[in-house]
Amino acid sequence: MMLSRGVVNAVVTSKISSQYQDKELEVLKTNLNYKSLDFIGKLIDVSDGYVVTPSNIKKYQELEDYIQARKNRTKDVNGLYNGKSYYKDSVTSDKINSLDKTLLKEKNQDVYQKQRNKLDTIQIWFEQTQDADKYLNKTWNKFNSDKDSLSFKKISMVNTYYKLIKNKTAKNNWKSAVGQMDQYFANHQNESSRVAAVKAELEALKKSPLTQDYTPANVDIVSSMNSTSGASDNLSQAGITAKNVLYYNSSKNTLALMTRVSGKYVAEDGYSTVLSSQVSSGKYTIKKIVDANSSDAIITDSSNSNFGEYVSNASEDDLKELNVTDPDNTTEDFNSATPVFWFKNNSALTSSIYFGDSSTIGFIYAGGTSYNNGMQISSSDLSNLMSQISSGITFYVN
Repeated sequence: MMLSRGVVNAVVTSKISSQYQDKELEVLKTNLNYKSLDFIGKLIDVSDGYVVTPSNIKKYQELEDYIQARKNRTKDVNGLYNGKSYYKDSVTSDKINSLDKTLLKEKNQDVYQKQRNKLDTIQIWFEQTQDADKYLNKTWNKFNSDKDSLSFKKISMVNTYYKLIKNKTAKNNWKSAVGQMDQYFANHQNESSRVAAVKAELEALKKSPLTQDYTPANVDIVSSMNSTSGASDNLSQAGITAKNVLYYNSSKNTLALMTRVSGKYVAEDGYSTVLSSQVSSGKYTIKKIVDANSSDAIITDSSNSNFGEYVSNASEDDLKELNVTDPDNTTEDFNSATPVFWFKNNSALTSSIYFGDSSTIGFIYAGGTSYNNGMQISSSDLSNLMSQISSGITFYVN
């Protein structure tokens, strides 16, 4: 070995360099050759500094430090999870933000993106759970003081928010209260606040002087009409006459579920402010209210006759039956992911509203990055909207 010292060190130098994607920028490869690293480590140990040069020993130690730092970051991210679908009680906003900064030390973009996606999932789960806790607490307190406050809309949102809770302790804490509200509403839904509001409105009408002829209502009585002739005119011109339409007004940057009442569209539950929209004007269809797991996917190959199809728990065999080959990718942007978009690659869309037409797929979602064919709203507005709409209704962008 002493006679071959130069050869040995040349091999060691080569094996160390082969672990880097870019040696000058200190970017490690995505997949490291641990057998080579183990060989170098043992060689250094047995040679006791006589064969491997101090320079190579230093390079090897630097490499080991980089690898250990990567392992530590991955361990820290995984340590936030409590199983596959929940986060641990120890997760805080400060811990997420601190780890977010630590992940930036990873210079390999593929590894960084995987670590960041997992952290993004935790952040979205954490924010969802915080929003859910606030809404459920407010609704539960109101329910305890006034049982009739529990309207159909509120009980729908209670159950939507409960499903969004991604912490086992929080979910268990709310289990009894949500069960009590569900049970009460099931037994008293004819006395919901919606009915009470309608009764109060009719009583007020009876007691008020009529300034014009009264036309008996034969459709829904809406407590707060929020009617806009502009929305009704635009929807009418687009040939839309459906009972319910999700309507986005780009000039006012507002989104609302519109209900057709006496030939006019009204935003019964008010308007949501859109934080960002890159959705082109036109008529779309709500495809699905998304509550995705890591193996859910959408076919994005425009040449495939199944373009736009949502595939739950997609396997390679399932996708082959839908004429999809080579489905693996880690692309975060659903517009460029081909031949499928995997929800595991973008945690911001795992709870979202999926819409599209014959040539477009798009999402209404909270948080994350702005994308073409994407519309961002607050997490509370998203939860509210997801509890109101269903697949199949028209989404019109003006």
